[in-house]
Amino acid sequence: MSGDTPVWRYLTLSAVIATIEKRQLRLTRVDGFPDPFEGSVPQQDIDNQELLFRGAASQQAMINSVAAWYPGMQGWAISKPPDEDSWSRITRLRRAKTRSAHASCWSMGDESEPLWRAFCADNDCRGVGVALRTTLDRLAESVAAHDFYVSPINYRLYHEGPAFTDEMDSLLHKRLGFEAEHELRLLKFDQAHYNALVPKDASVSELPEHICVDWVLSDMIDEIVVSPYADENYENLVRHDISAADPSLADRVVLSELHERRDHPRF
Repeated sequence: MSGDTPVWRYLTLSAVIATIEKRQLRLTRVDGFPDPFEGSVPQQDIDNQELLFRGAASQQAMINSVAAWYPGMQGWAISKPPDEDSWSRITRLRRAKTRSAHASCWSMGDESEPLWRAFCADNDCRGVGVALRTTLDRLAESVAAHDFYVSPINYRLYHEGPAFTDEMDSLLHKRLGFEAEHELRLLKFDQAHYNALVPKDASVSELPEHICVDWVLSDMIDEIVVSPYADENYENLVRHDISAADPSLADRVVLSELHERRDHPRF
C-alpha cells in the first residue's frame, strides 16, 4: 500500500477527548472482540493437523509395541497417556494467543458511511460521532517505538482455501464478510504472557482488557471529522470540546464530506 493511503478511526467524542487529554492510544484485548472467529484457523489447517496427529499416534503405537524387544528404544516409549491430548492442546494455545494480544483497529481508504453507523452512536443516535483521519505512513511512524505489528487485515473464506503459513496469521485475518471494514490493525502481542500460558493448567493472571501506550494525537492526525449525521449543535459541541482539550487542533476539525451541509444534494 502507498504510504499516503488514508486511514480512519471512528470513535465517540468522549473517546477522542480522552485520547487527547491522556496522550495515549488505547488497545483492546483481542479475545474481547465480538467476532468469535478471532484467532481461529481455516479448515485446511484442521485437516493438516488431523493427518499429523494420526501419523504421530500410529508411530507412537508402533514404538510402544516393539520397545520392550529393543532396549535402545525404551526411552521413546510412553507408558501412560499424556494428561492433555493433542487436539485439546492446540485449541487451547490458539485461544491463548487472543488472550495475549491487544489491537487498535483502523480503516483504510475513503470515508465509509457504513462504518459511521457501525462504530458511532453519540447521543444515542446511530452514526453520530467523530473520526480521526491520517495516513498509513504517519500512523505507522507514530507507533514505531511500541513494537507493534502494523498490518492490513486479510479477508478470506475459512471453510475453504489454503492453510495459514505464519504463526501470527490467525490474528491478522478475518472472514470475507467483514471486507467492507478495510481494517488496518495495530497489534501488540505479549510473547512472555503467551509463553506463560503454554503449560497446561498454568496459573497466569489475565492481561487487562485494555492497554494504553504513549501517543500524541496532535502529532499525527490530519483531520478530526464530524459525522455526516451530526446536527449543528453536535458539530458545535465537537469544535468546542476539541478546542478546549487542545487549541492547536481547532482548525483540524472539519465536517464530513458526506454531510449535506458540506455538499448539498442536487435534484
